[in-house]
Amino acid sequence: MRMVYTSAPDDLFISARQRLVRRFDRWARRHRRPVNLIVVEALLDHRWSDGDGLLGRWQPEDLEEALLDWFPRQVTLPPDQWAGVAPTVRAFVDFLFDQDLADRRCADRQLLHAALNKFDAPFADAMADQSRYGLAKFWTTRMLHEGVDPTDQVAAERFIADLHAGRVAVDHDLLNQVMTNHLLGEDPDRHPPLPPVAVPDDDTLRGLAADSVVVRRLRKLVQWLGDGRTLTTTGRLRLADARELVALLDTGDILNPMIGDRVFKTRSSDDLYELTVLVAWARAARVVRVVKGRLVPVKSAAKVLADPLALSRRAFTGLFELGEAVCGGGWAESVLRWRFDEAVFAVTMALFIAPEPLKLDELRQLAYQAACDGLGFDPGTEEQERGWRQFADNDTDRLLDQLARLGVIEKGVTAAALTPLGVGLLAGHLRELGVTVPTIDQLLEETAEVVVATATGSPPETATALMHAWCARNTATASSELRALAERTDDAEHRRLALAYA
Repeated sequence: MRMVYTSAPDDLFISARQRLVRRFDRWARRHRRPVNLIVVEALLDHRWSDGDGLLGRWQPEDLEEALLDWFPRQVTLPPDQWAGVAPTVRAFVDFLFDQDLADRRCADRQLLHAALNKFDAPFADAMADQSRYGLAKFWTTRMLHEGVDPTDQVAAERFIADLHAGRVAVDHDLLNQVMTNHLLGEDPDRHPPLPPVAVPDDDTLRGLAADSVVVRRLRKLVQWLGDGRTLTTTGRLRLADARELVALLDTGDILNPMIGDRVFKTRSSDDLYELTVLVAWARAARVVRVVKGRLVPVKSAAKVLADPLALSRRAFTGLFELGEAVCGGGWAESVLRWRFDEAVFAVTMALFIAPEPLKLDELRQLAYQAACDGLGFDPGTEEQERGWRQFADNDTDRLLDQLARLGVIEKGVTAAALTPLGVGLLAGHLRELGVTVPTIDQLLEETAEVVVATATGSPPETATALMHAWCARNTATASSELRALAERTDDAEHRRLALAYA
C-alpha cells in the first residue's frame, strides 16, 4: 500500500485514505481493538494537509501537534468520545508496525506509545478549551449545542438568521479568539512543498547565462552608453540613438515600417517595442539609471556586468517590474499590466513544478487568472470576458517571449518548458524569498518510497538523476528496498519505477 502522499491532490489522497482506514478497520476487528475510525481519518488528514504526507512516519512531536493542536482546533467530537482517541491512535501505531507500513525513519513503537500515554490528560483539557477552536469547529459546535444539525441546510439557514437577529447569544471575546486562531491557521505565506530540482552548478549556469540574448544586449547597452547619453525632454532615448541601438543590439525593431502600401513613420523611440523593453529592463536590473536628463551606467554594477550569472539573476528579478514596458498602455491594456508580477510568478512557478512542458494555452490561462485574482477582478459578461482574455493572452505571449530571450524558457509553437538556466534562476529567486527548494542531494538518505514518489512527480531528467544518485548512494540496500516497495505499494506507477531500478 502506498504511504507517501506529499503534495498529493485531494482526490488521490482521499481515496487512498479510505483504503487505508478500511484496512485498519479489518485489522482492528481481527485483533479485537475497539477504535474510532473518524479519529484515524482526522489523523491522516492532518498528516496530509498540515504535514509532509508521510502516513507511515511518526515522531512523538507529530502526535503532540496532532492531538494537542489539530484536534482541538479542527475536529468536532462529542466529549464521550474523547477518551477513545488515544487508544485508537495507539492501535493505529501498532497496525503500522504489524502490517510493515511504518517508515524505517518512524520512531520506535514503544516511544510513540509512551508519548501517547503522556497526552491523555492534556488532550481532554485541550478539547474542552473553546478558545483553541477554529472558526468552523466553533460554529459547528454551537449549532449542535442549540440542537441544530449542521448538515440540514434549512435548519442551518434558520440558525444563521437567528444569529444575525440577535436571538442567539455569542461570547464575543471568545469569538475574537477563535477568529485569531482561524487567521493564524490560514497562513497565506505557507507554501506547499516543492519538488526537488536538479540545479546546475554556478559554472554551468554562468556559461548558459553568457548565451542569453538579454544578458548580451544589456552588456552592449551599458558599453554603448559610455559616460551617458542625453534623453529627450520626455525622458526617452533620442531617435538617432535609438536607431543606432536597434542595429547594435539586433532587437528586430523596424523603423518606418511599411504595412500594406503605407509607410508608418517612426516618430519616437517608444515606437520601438523591443528596445523600449530592454532599456526598462536595464533600469529594473539597476545597471543604468537616469540622472539629470541623461541615461548613465550605474558604476556599482560593474562587477555584476562582468559576471553573466550575476547579471542574469538581476535581470530575472527585474523582470517582475516590467509590466508597463512589456504590456504597454492605452485603451487596450490588459489586467496583466496591473498585476504583471503575479503573472510572472504564476507562469514560472507552473513551469518549475510541471513534470513536462506546459501548453501555451495553459500558461495564458494561469497568467490571466493570477492577474484577476490579484485584482479581485470579475470581467462580467461572456463578451467582456472574451475581450479581456484576448488582451491578456497577447500580453502573456509577450511575457513568454521575454522569458525566452532571457533564456529562462524554451518556447515552442504550442508549449514551453523551463531551461536549466531557468531552473537555476527561479530556484535562487525562491530561496531569496525564504522558500525551501529541495535538491536531489537532500533526498539521498531518504527511503525508497519517498524517493520513488518524488521521482514520479518530477520532470524526466530530474527523476532519472534522482534515481541514479539514490541507487549509487545506497548500493547495498537499494535493490532490496525497491523490490520490497514494488511488492507492497498499490500504486502502479510507483511499482513500475521501483522495478525499473531494482
